[in-house]
Amino acid sequence: MHKSDPTRKASEAQTKANRENAQKSTGPRSPDGRAASSRNSLTHGLTANDHLLATEDPEEFLVLLKDLYDRFHPVGPGEEKLVQRIAGNQWRLDRAFAMEAGIFRNRLRELAEDFEDQVQDYPRKKASAEFQRDPVPPPPTLREDRDPPAHAFDADCLAPDSLTKLARYETTIERSIDRCLRQLKAFQAARLAQPEVAEAAETKPETGSNPASPPPPDENCETNPIPPSTAPLDPPQPPPIPPQPDPCPPQMDQYEADPNRPDAILERTGASPNVT
Repeated sequence: MHKSDPTRKASEAQTKANRENAQKSTGPRSPDGRAASSRNSLTHGLTANDHLLATEDPEEFLVLLKDLYDRFHPVGPGEEKLVQRIAGNQWRLDRAFAMEAGIFRNRLRELAEDFEDQVQDYPRKKASAEFQRDPVPPPPTLREDRDPPAHAFDADCLAPDSLTKLARYETTIERSIDRCLRQLKAFQAARLAQPEVAEAAETKPETGSNPASPPPPDENCETNPIPPSTAPLDPPQPPPIPPQPDPCPPQMDQYEADPNRPDAILERTGASPNVT
């Protein structure tokens, strides 16, 4: 029998033929066929028993997953992964109900075993007290409690506090479901907005065409007066410059500066000059 060599590569002609055949495939065309194709990952990868316990039914998990698929209608691997994660978290959250009941049963069984130990150990304690002449302890009595879950809860609070840890476990799962739901809504909103963006891009005018510019305003002041808020204002006038003293005052000559000249004497005495 001839065995194919796995290390052998396909020739260029085979690769080209495979690509051409892949392009001819249009996939399912009917709505039923597309719905079946969208569930391929649901049928193949998610029915494995790796995430389920031996006592859990895989069919029940598949029913939960199909219900979430029908509710959210995921498209694409991203949305499908989120729906799968929501299904897994919901399955673990439902598992917590059985875990809580099991914790209560364990605490009640431990209380019953503790009572049996006290009954068996009572003769020894009584004999030891009589030998040492100490007061004899009362015999153990079964606690008649009308609310066994409350008694079991009190015992669990002392140790090992499993119910508190289970409550934290449930809170973590609920937060994870909430984050997945918000992210799924964001993905779907972005996907639904893509056709609107494409339609807006088609109706948008071409960038190369310049829109018609508005006509210039009328320059006639009567028909198009300038509003007071936009009227030009006179530029501010600079402050007046005060007169500056002359740095070089006129100098008197030597004759005018002489006080003993004749005209200066006549001006001081008020006499008139003699004319000959």
